[in-house]
Amino acid sequence: MSRDGIVRDATVVWRFERTSWVVEIVSAGFGKAEAQADDAFEALCLIREELEPFGWRIGVAGAQADVWPSGMARDQGGGLRAYRMTPERVGDLVDTFEPVDPATVTTVALQRAETDRLYEEIRRRSARTDPS
Repeated sequence: MSRDGIVRDATVVWRFERTSWVVEIVSAGFGKAEAQADDAFEALCLIREELEPFGWRIGVAGAQADVWPSGMARDQGGGLRAYRMTPERVGDLVDTFEPVDPATVTTVALQRAETDRLYEEIRRRSARTDPS
């Protein structure tokens, strides 16, 4: 976790309960935040949106601008893995909760915008190279 450039330790826990995923983050900086959603990635996004107005950023791969899960990764994998994207292609899967430097993450809104832009760029490139 980081806020205003100051890094704090946090514990991130995710679990499946009956019909939904629960993500819980505990840090001395803000206490406890918890969210429940259809998949773990969405629950993480809900927590991020709750903490972002206060300047908190969560240092996990699933919060990086170029990472977003596919529908299948969400439906079949619970959103525990997501794709790292480039303008050329959808890349390798990464673990959503893999620790990363909090300085490398962004807000949910900026992440959605960037992955939308990357998907559109990939689609355009594919359409230009499609021989049919």
